[in-house]
Amino acid sequence: MHDASADDRDSLAADDAEAFAYDPDDPTRLPPRRALWHIAVIGGPHEDDFDLALGYAQAADVLATYWIGLGANDALPVPIYYNYRHAIELALKGNIRVAAGCLRRDGVTVPHEELDKFLTTSHAVEHLADRLNQYLGRLQLEAPNNRLDQTTQDTLDWLHQMDDKGQTFRYSRVKGDKGKGLVRARPHQQNIDFDADIRRLSAAAWMLYGGCGGLLDEYAENQSDFYAEMQAASY
Repeated sequence: MHDASADDRDSLAADDAEAFAYDPDDPTRLPPRRALWHIAVIGGPHEDDFDLALGYAQAADVLATYWIGLGANDALPVPIYYNYRHAIELALKGNIRVAAGCLRRDGVTVPHEELDKFLTTSHAVEHLADRLNQYLGRLQLEAPNNRLDQTTQDTLDWLHQMDDKGQTFRYSRVKGDKGKGLVRARPHQQNIDFDADIRRLSAAAWMLYGGCGGLLDEYAENQSDFYAEMQAASY
């Protein structure tokens, strides 16, 4: 029996192959423009840290998949580290904001100005994770959901050791200790198991975005339902 769907798949594959064929004379090495893909939507009143965390995590996964599939390319590890780290930082900040909102609805005082100042000035993964764990511990959550899981926590501790200020993967030289001026971000050449690092960072980024973020969204939704029922019962 003739499989029409197989022809469709072959046709689509041919179209994709043609669309993504590189022009050797184009220094950007970008595929030709595709008419249906020329619009992107960014910004707006509902854009938040979670939206950006999602984008950075997906970008890191795309680069990581490219690196894994095509073999070692030493130009990519630092940008991949950066994208995962920034996704993790933004996911932590998004979770902290949601957890703070949940605490306020539970009657716990969380000053807006203090929290905004902390989140806009701190880029340290360790400090952000500590704040999130504090908030999770004050919510009405049972263990183990009252703090980050140990595997994720271990990854965040390891990431903080590599980049405590959010600068290591942005530049080749960073500010040293007092009086040292600029120093090399990576002074010693290393051979690393980058595949293992990729998987560890990806798991942490998605756990913070989908795991912890999903838990807090559910908590907030349950709060909303509870207070709506209370209000309805008062009439």
